[in-house]
Amino acid sequence: MEAETPPQTSSCINSGEYLIVQKIDGEQSRIVRFTPKQKILIEKLKFTADSAFGKPHGLFEVSNNQCFPMSVDRLIEELQLQEAPVATSVIDTEVITSETVDVSDPRVVIAPSALKLEPEQKRQKLEMDAVLEMKKQGVSGQDLVAKLVEGSASFQTRTVFSQSKYIKRKAKKHSDRVLILRPTIRLLAKAYYLKDPDRLAMLRADQLALILQMAGVHHGKNVIVFEQTLGLITSAVIERLGGKGGCVHIHRGAVAQSIPCVHSMNYDEKTLSTFLPVRIKCILAEKQLPYETNRRPFDDEAENGGVEHKAAEKIEDQDLEALARRNERLDKEKRGLEMISEQKAHSLIIGSRTVDPISVLELVYPKLAPSASIVIYSPHQNILVSAYDWLAKRQTINLVLTDQMCRVMQVLPDRTHPLMAQHVAGGHVLSGIKVVDQ
Repeated sequence: MEAETPPQTSSCINSGEYLIVQKIDGEQSRIVRFTPKQKILIEKLKFTADSAFGKPHGLFEVSNNQCFPMSVDRLIEELQLQEAPVATSVIDTEVITSETVDVSDPRVVIAPSALKLEPEQKRQKLEMDAVLEMKKQGVSGQDLVAKLVEGSASFQTRTVFSQSKYIKRKAKKHSDRVLILRPTIRLLAKAYYLKDPDRLAMLRADQLALILQMAGVHHGKNVIVFEQTLGLITSAVIERLGGKGGCVHIHRGAVAQSIPCVHSMNYDEKTLSTFLPVRIKCILAEKQLPYETNRRPFDDEAENGGVEHKAAEKIEDQDLEALARRNERLDKEKRGLEMISEQKAHSLIIGSRTVDPISVLELVYPKLAPSASIVIYSPHQNILVSAYDWLAKRQTINLVLTDQMCRVMQVLPDRTHPLMAQHVAGGHVLSGIKVVDQ
């Protein structure tokens, strides 16, 4: 049997795609859907989406509201210039005496040209109007930083370390380069965590990886998911399944809402076929319930003498598309309900923010397959303690309640250590395995 060929993903930016936009040395990442005539704004840097269409993902330089891909040769040339030694002037300390200057004053730079304290604006020959004018003319950020260094009266009196910090600070302020990347689960987790961690239930990327590992999610698995993390857990499960298996997404209401992480991944039709949204009221009723408006206008053609058939011909294309989407949603829901009722689910993942996980366990736990993995995440420990007791009374084995933290490391020459300022707030993970008492 021949192996299935994975779907080919375009390496170029196309209209209608969701993409990750991040400014170099910036603090934010935005998830943006690129559409024609759209203006993308990221930390005061603006460009049109049309200028990015047809170009490969990666590093871009913004000039005159247009973005242009950065060439490898230019990046190598700039890297070589940065690694070149910077000439520094010799500091003359003989002219400094206790009578002429207070050397204990930390504001004083010990150099002949800096004995007289001056404001920052006076030490920079390049005025703000000239900087704004160069930006309007499309001068690159690297050239602008070079002009600022050239116009700084105190640059040559600084130490090599101080010069490096000065260049990095100006480069970060006047950076005109952005990364336009294809969305991944890690990038989505980072972007939403930095933007609004409360809506994500404080779920960090390392804890998401732990959830997938403890649930044993892999190609061909059947997983039931109830979560309140903007669809991040559901999207991670869909990606792991790789087009085979099933991800039953239990949701309230008529359709699954507040799952932007699922839509942002640009899944193809095969991968998205494993996404099986199921209404929670259908699980309570143990059968599939019709939608309130789930009536096809041509079902009663025979009874109404073809009147309904004539009305169906006048339905607009968008109504037919909506009807097709509804029927597809019903078919997926039917598959999900069959998976639950026939006890074919291998894993249960609950990502709770405001809902008590015990209410979900009471509904789904009896319908899990024997030896099914159970993983519950919550930012509140007391809720998981109650769930721990509930599972222990039902002979669930290997119950473990963890609170892990994976710190981000700064890797630099002679100064490798954890970042001094980083987001470490997270939640707790409860895991176990269901057993059947014979």
